[in-house]
Amino acid sequence: MAEFVLYIATTIDGYIARTDGSIDWLTSFDTVEDNGYTNFYDSIDALVMGSTTYEQVLGFGDWPYPEKLSYVLTRRKLSATRADVKIVQGGIAEVIEDTKKHGFQRVWLVGGGTLASSFIKQGLVDEYVIVMIPIILGAGISLYQSLSEQKLNLIGLKSYSSGIVELHYKT
Repeated sequence: MAEFVLYIATTIDGYIARTDGSIDWLTSFDTVEDNGYTNFYDSIDALVMGSTTYEQVLGFGDWPYPEKLSYVLTRRKLSATRADVKIVQGGIAEVIEDTKKHGFQRVWLVGGGTLASSFIKQGLVDEYVIVMIPIILGAGISLYQSLSEQKLNLIGLKSYSSGIVELHYKT
């Protein structure tokens, strides 16, 4: 089975978006500093995201994940115009089966909170790369939605001059 990696940015208080879904706070921390994203992206074979994240990514302009299969989990009727985007209505089990079929080794859980929590609840997240952005929103969409206690093993920590801190855990 593929290794599923949750690589996601969050505020210090654990939010991945404002209450309205906006991530405007995140773009204010765009930096030319090498934060390891390119190496991480090169290490993965495929991506999984929820439909809200997918729709948000579509609004960014050019598709940022070319040539890697992106699974979009949804309960809604959505369509994709790209061959490297697969709409999945069968749930996590269908994604697992398809990643096995393709022989994928590492799969990036892009977001959002509902998708991440679903994988965490089923014990499917093997690795966590949590990029802490130095901002407190006070309210928003939580990364950790109604999860039970999770014990993780810290395997790495990096800090950047921008104030961003990357926490790297394995289960």
